[in-house]
Amino acid sequence: MSKRNYSIRGRLVGGTLILMMLIFGCIGIAARELAIHESNELFSARLATSARVLEALVARQLEKASVANPIIIALPKQLEEAQGDTPEEFGHRYETKIAFQVWRDGGPLLAKSASAPDIPLGTLKAGFGTNQIGEDVWQLFALRSGDVWIITAEKDEVRQEMADGIGLSILLPLLLGGLLMLITVHLVLTINMRPLRELADRIRKREPESLATVDLDKTPDELAPIVTELNSLLARVKATLEREQRFINAAAHEIRTPIAALQLHVENAQRAVTAEEREKSLNDAMQGVRRTAKLAEQLLVLSRITAKGAKENFQHVLLSQVSCEVIAVHEPLLTRRGQTIGLDVEGEIPVWGEPYKLQRLLQNLIENASHYGRENGDIQVCIQQSSEGMEWVVTNDGPPIPDEEMKNIFMPYYRILGGDAPGSGLGLAIVKEIVEQHHAHIEMRRKADGQGNVATVVFKCASPPTAEPTALSYG
Repeated sequence: MSKRNYSIRGRLVGGTLILMMLIFGCIGIAARELAIHESNELFSARLATSARVLEALVARQLEKASVANPIIIALPKQLEEAQGDTPEEFGHRYETKIAFQVWRDGGPLLAKSASAPDIPLGTLKAGFGTNQIGEDVWQLFALRSGDVWIITAEKDEVRQEMADGIGLSILLPLLLGGLLMLITVHLVLTINMRPLRELADRIRKREPESLATVDLDKTPDELAPIVTELNSLLARVKATLEREQRFINAAAHEIRTPIAALQLHVENAQRAVTAEEREKSLNDAMQGVRRTAKLAEQLLVLSRITAKGAKENFQHVLLSQVSCEVIAVHEPLLTRRGQTIGLDVEGEIPVWGEPYKLQRLLQNLIENASHYGRENGDIQVCIQQSSEGMEWVVTNDGPPIPDEEMKNIFMPYYRILGGDAPGSGLGLAIVKEIVEQHHAHIEMRRKADGQGNVATVVFKCASPPTAEPTALSYG
């Protein structure tokens, strides 16, 4: 399924255009309705005023006169041929759309304007009204004076034209101004989006193997987080590659020694003269195989632990449960060495962690405590709550680590000088990596009596304690 690309600038300009059309359309409609309302008030008042003027000047004269035919107030012939809306010296063409009639109550038509029909413009009922005659709609006002009715009227199209004209006069400047604003917005977007195009060009022109940071001459505030995160990603990728390269180099160096030793033991077995010499060389070779296998296992674990791309399975974990599982596996091996192991839980709440990595962390601490502990000694695992969080403590009763060695014991491939315990120097390096991934911290120190070492890992609690601490002992 292909992904469709889109233009941010196009969306901004298009969205602006649509919103402008909606806004200006609403403004135009509102302006037209307002103009119709105001024109109705204005023209209705004018009709009423005209009717009263006619009543004063014409109607009372007609009441006294006896006229057989109605009086027709003629209009200049030029008005019938006029097309424009500009007033002329002979009048305005809108006069043809204004009319009046004078009717005797129940009797004949007494007078009218030339623009008025011969039939009544409307019913002889006082007040305002609307009437359609043919295709024309008339707005009218009727006034009674004695037994005479005066009707003034104008075509509704006059008001509609006025409303349309007012609405257009309001909307047209808005449309022109909106068009200019749209062009300006487009230009402003084009200019201000150049840094984004520059960023894309710089990324496109980079060499595939380049991990240098991306820098722009001028970085907008909105684009700065993207550049920062991109450079951060490049820095992490660079650090990962460097770490992998160091790992490969160190692994190649470390594995060369046990392989050379294996080769030497096998050659000694081949050259052995007696069965005792051959058996000793083969036993030494087997011990070298075990150490090489352990080194390979630790290398694989370290590679897996430090793989940042691996999907984490973090969850709420009880350290006591992890401890029981690890101790159950290692207790038989420790028994063979004449060592004992115990577990004390002095109150516990869950921590946020990855179960497999936590198992590996404790496993390496126990193995380290066993290798450097006293024969027939005791290893103790303790889980306790402190002001800093949950503490996972592993102690042994072997020779204490010299103070000058403390700062180096978590370095990969480092082994304590003068120590004869087997190992690859990766166990505590793996522990340190797991501790950092769990945002915890580890401390190695001597026991209070100076006979043994204490490794303490402090985790932040996943949730506040919900019950009173309980005590649990195992082993």
